[in-house]
Amino acid sequence: MNPAALDAGAAATLVAFGLTPRARPANDTTYLDLLSRYRTDRDFGAVVDSVVEGLGLVVLDSSELGLVLAPTAGSVFAQRLADYRSSLSVQDRLLHGLIHVGIAAYCYPTAAALLDEDVRVASVSAVERFLRDAAQRLHARHGDADPDPDQPELEQAWRLYLRRQPIRETSDGRAGVSTTGGMIKHAMERLTDQGLLQRISDAEGGTYRALHRYRVGVRELAATEAYRTLAGAAGDDVPAEAGAAAAGGAAGEGEG
Repeated sequence: MNPAALDAGAAATLVAFGLTPRARPANDTTYLDLLSRYRTDRDFGAVVDSVVEGLGLVVLDSSELGLVLAPTAGSVFAQRLADYRSSLSVQDRLLHGLIHVGIAAYCYPTAAALLDEDVRVASVSAVERFLRDAAQRLHARHGDADPDPDQPELEQAWRLYLRRQPIRETSDGRAGVSTTGGMIKHAMERLTDQGLLQRISDAEGGTYRALHRYRVGVRELAATEAYRTLAGAAGDDVPAEAGAAAAGGAAGEGEG
């Protein structure tokens, strides 16, 4: 096989690693070697970038922790709403959108938090309290006035959030899917399936560690008005458990 074909095959293999949620360079020497080559060999890097672009993807980050990819609009790899949860009402879509932004703002409430390497830990209960407190602060600020024309969906979402019950257990002991706690649980499990969070215990409705891939993705989200509004509404009251202090023994763990 000629060198160009070998490079193309190696590039495709590296992209496949980047698309595999639980793949870690520390656990696979082939991944580690290809990643190192991508970062140091300009010609090979150009081949990888061409494969990435051809698949409708972009490289968000490449480091010793892995290749982080994201789909562009219309990419075959873009997540469809039906893949996330079927038969969502318009209100539920707004709430799930708010919840995903809320998880990100809870884990990384400041620009500095996005830059440090501290382990970030979040539980279902902690995120629920964070979002409810932020929504209550926004309600105190805006009252029952008509939604801001610049942020109609965000205002509608936090108003809807306050109307939903935080917890209601089903007959088999699970959180009701229409409660905010149940929605947060679903969102965090989906993020875990995508290799962005790692479940570390059942405490507080489920406790999760944010992984490097998630932090990289949140950097993109941090520019949005919704993220800034939620982080700003929480102010200095973001609980300490969102940072490394609550990670305890997890702080020294790798992402394997």
